[in-house]
Amino acid sequence: MNDKYFKNRIENSPLESAGLKLLDAQRELISQEYEIEILRIKAAKYKAFFFRESDIAIKLQKQEEENTDALIGEFDGFCWLSRRAFAVFRTLEDMYDEGLLTEDEYNKCRII
Repeated sequence: MNDKYFKNRIENSPLESAGLKLLDAQRELISQEYEIEILRIKAAKYKAFFFRESDIAIKLQKQEEENTDALIGEFDGFCWLSRRAFAVFRTLEDMYDEGLLTEDEYNKCRII
């Protein structure tokens, strides 16, 4: 369904623009959740650099880049990049669950 039709349909519904406001609020909330996760990984990375845990910091740096690629998508408006097509957005918990971080590394990163 195209966005223009969808927006028009919501604006002309009996609930008026309440549905549209709800969608905008939900979009903003999801955007803020992604931003919080990006900042958590960034803070953990800087903490790892500060305490000279370079292995952890390198893993977090790679994941930070992959998260950025995942949010941008394949086409950023100027060019298409194939590595972005397969990028996966992961939180610290996801990295631990998938085995990218050991339990010890996760515990060091979790406490900021």
